[in-house]
Amino acid sequence: MTDPDPKLPLSGVTVLDLTRLPPGGFCTVLLADLGADVIRVESPKGRLFDGPIGLNRGKRSIALDLRHPRGLEVLGRLAAHADVLVENERPGAMAERGFGYADAAARAPGLVWCSITGYGQDGPYAQWSGHDLSFAAHSGLLTALEPDLPWHPQLILPIPVGALMASVGILAALRERDRTGRGSQLDISLSESATWLLSSADGILDTGPRGVPAGPDRHLYECAEGTWVAVTAAEPRTWAALCTGLGLAELAPTLHRWDDPEAVTGRLAEKFRAARAEDWVAKLGPLGASVVRVNRGTDLAGDPHVAARGLLQNVGGLTVPRSPVRLRDADGERPPAESYPPPPVGQHTRAVLEDAGLSPSEIDELTDCGAVGRPREPASVDGPDGTRAPGQAH
Repeated sequence: MTDPDPKLPLSGVTVLDLTRLPPGGFCTVLLADLGADVIRVESPKGRLFDGPIGLNRGKRSIALDLRHPRGLEVLGRLAAHADVLVENERPGAMAERGFGYADAAARAPGLVWCSITGYGQDGPYAQWSGHDLSFAAHSGLLTALEPDLPWHPQLILPIPVGALMASVGILAALRERDRTGRGSQLDISLSESATWLLSSADGILDTGPRGVPAGPDRHLYECAEGTWVAVTAAEPRTWAALCTGLGLAELAPTLHRWDDPEAVTGRLAEKFRAARAEDWVAKLGPLGASVVRVNRGTDLAGDPHVAARGLLQNVGGLTVPRSPVRLRDADGERPPAESYPPPPVGQHTRAVLEDAGLSPSEIDELTDCGAVGRPREPASVDGPDGTRAPGQAH
């Protein structure tokens, strides 16, 4: 494994990443940023879907043919030296191949095995394939966000939420393993993870969409030159600060007691159109008015708060977010693990196998028989959707 950074909480933790699609990428990049040695187990034939740099940075790569009998033998040896294995195959597919959770647990009782699927390991939909829109629709999240159909979200919301659930489950399972010595299998459903987001909407599971209503105090207002601000001044203090800052002090005592909310919204809208969003933020933010600019992705680099926090980083010539998990101690903030672009498939094969106890002659033999691949250049990326098998979760 790579040299662990003792300042990072997951230093010394080895993760085998058998996933090829964003759910696994979101999960394991978080673990890598916290210091884990994440090893992507990839096909010697190359990548059908290379994946975003932002999800696959900071990881090592081993080329291993899991459809080759000896490739499965090697995976078993790697699992015996690993702490975590993450996969997003169709339920039962790994066992059918000859190395499922039961096989891994017999060889490595302390292994944490995380299975990420669309609908879970059992139930009538378990074998179904799906994508982000499938899970948003089935979970109730799609209509909770916007009851009027049709609309199509531009962000794959269920995917990162499911990956977060997987990461939390892995950390909990590692904590349990530290106490008991026993590993476990995590059953993470992307659809169920999206349903979990409805926890804050009391009654939505019983009476239909309720949501949070828009009003003068919770509204998107257009500003000069096509810029926008989001106002969430829902408390007396923030509402009073907003009205005073806009020169509408007479409205300060009227929060949630409007006879005509649309007329109040219209008065605020007229004020906001007089200046750009960033000017209003600079004026109203320090007053406590709960106003921020509506940023597009390309705006983030120029956002003063984003810059001050160092949220964005350059990896492989592209700008990607850094880990949102920040750790501090008495000496200040601890940096995340060093990040780097996804390596060519198989770049670290020999080093990883040597760490698992294989001799140079064994590695050469496995390479000659095709169970292990030689390093190669990355495959071209055909598109963001990639190629998938039934039951895999995107």
